[in-house]
Order: sequence, then C-alpha cells, then structure tokens
Amino acid sequence: MATNKIKELVFSFMNMVGIKCHEIEKDVWAAKIPENEQLFFNSFETLKFTFCRELAEKHRDIELICDGSFLLRKIIERLAEIPKASRLFSLKEPEVPNTGEKGLRVVNPDSVYYRQKVVFNFKVNFECDQRREKLFSIVTDPAGNLVEVNDGLIDIDTSEFSEQPQDGIKIEESGPDILRLYLQSCQKLENILEEDIAELKDWGVSQCDDELMKFEAYLDEQKQELLKKKENVCFHLYFFQKEEEIDKLIKDLESERERKLQELKEKFSLKVNISLINAVVLCIPTVATSPGKVRKNSAAAIAKAVVKSSLPGIEARSANYQF
Repeated sequence: MATNKIKELVFSFMNMVGIKCHEIEKDVWAAKIPENEQLFFNSFETLKFTFCRELAEKHRDIELICDGSFLLRKIIERLAEIPKASRLFSLKEPEVPNTGEKGLRVVNPDSVYYRQKVVFNFKVNFECDQRREKLFSIVTDPAGNLVEVNDGLIDIDTSEFSEQPQDGIKIEESGPDILRLYLQSCQKLENILEEDIAELKDWGVSQCDDELMKFEAYLDEQKQELLKKKENVCFHLYFFQKEEEIDKLIKDLESERERKLQELKEKFSLKVNISLINAVVLCIPTVATSPGKVRKNSAAAIAKAVVKSSLPGIEARSANYQF
C-alpha cells in the first residue's frame, strides 16, 4: 500500500474514533489518546508516530506505521468490524436530472424521492510468501450507470448526511438493485486486481525457480559424492556402504527433489482474499422525471427489502482465490 494511502487511512480512522493528530515536527505526528481507546493503542496516553522508516529507526519512541506494521493491521481489522451495511440520507437540496428542457421548472414536492448511491468498501489480502493488503472503495450510481473504483477508503462528510430521512420524501425501493450493484462492483474489482495478480504470480514463479535451482545444486553435490563412493566402494571399505545402499540413497535424492518442489510451489502460490468491509447506502433527494418513478412503499418495508435482498449477497461474497 502506498504511503499516501496509508496516511489517508490512518488519519481517516483517527477522525472516526475522535482522535486529533498534529504534526510536531517534519513527518512526525502526535495524538492524544482518550482513555477508552488507550487499550487499542498499547496503553499510550500520547502516541507519536511516523510513516517514515528512517525516522523511526533513529527515534525508538516513535511508532512506525507502514505497510505490514502491527498498528496498521490493527486499524484495518478495526475497520472490518464496522457494521456490514448502513444508510445515510443527504441533507442537500433535491437534484434535478438534466432532461434537456430549458427555462424554469416547478417542482412538485410529491415528485421528490430518495435515489440510492452505494459505496462498497473492500479489503484485499495477497499472500505469496509476502503479504500485501489493499483497500478499495467502489462508488456505484445506477442513475448514471457508474461503477467507480478508488484506491483506499473514501471520506464521507457525515455533516452532509443524517441517519433519518426528511419528512415527506419517499425512498426508492432498490434492494435487488443494490445486490446487482454489489456483484458488478466485485467483478470490477477483480478486473482491477489482474495486474497485481500477474505481478505477484510472476514474482512467485521466479522465487520458486531460484530456490529450486539452489536446492538442486545441493542435491547434485550429494549425488556426485555418492557416485564417487559407488566407484570406490570396492577399494575403500571404511564407507561401510554397499553398492545397492548407495543406489537407494541416490534414488532418495530424486524423491527429495519432488518433495521440495511441491513445498516451494505451495510456499510461493498466490492466495488472494477479497472481503467486504462494509457498504454505505447514500440516499440522495432527487426530482422524478416521470410519474410512477417511485413505488409508494413505507420506509420500514423498504428497509426490510434491503436487508433481505442485499445483505445475504454481501455476506456471501467474501472470496478466496489461489493461483
């Protein structure tokens, strides 16, 4: 994960848990940890941290947050505990779709409804004798047929949203649509990961070949020693080995090579785990362009449809791949 993305993730997490950070010197930050969060931060009352490895090596009292560091993993695990789905209602004025008509337009309050954009946050783990973690946010908007992939988790300004809808605005029923968008997002993400997968597969094959070559060189040395013993077995009885015993040892070397090859293939095979951190449904007030745009279901019924239609799909789409 790039350093800038790690910074965004850490500062976003700090804001989420209500911790303020300030830069006390170049590339070094300090954060006052509230009592209820001190256990998470190893009992620190004040945490000094940096994203620069060189600085952390010079100052042992400064925590290094980098790809693979213990604290970064804890933060990612904490983010993974966020509820799987949530819904926020925009406080902005209703959006008016561009119909190409000119002039003023009178908006009928009954034609305003909440359309839904969905943000899916994913965590991807790569394992191939090295461990990589990446975070992605995918913004989907069925109105614009949009599926947009973003590195890292996008920052939603919660001051622009409420957990409760505005009075009198209907909510678009789109449980099945959310599930469809989710599956489209997974497919988009899998396509985006092709380059990383190809790179790590090539790295794994190269490492496997290098280690196998070294091991085969060692086996060749052993084999040559045994062949010398076999040639001289009649003259040097202190080897205490009969010719058939030496042949068996040579054959065992071939078995050892096959065992080592399977071990290296397993060690350097690429395993990819894609899991959903959470999904945020953003309800945007919008003016309907035609009558009957919105089904007049109650908010409770729609919420039930969302739970029935989208959450099982979301829960099930934690995928493991091995290459």
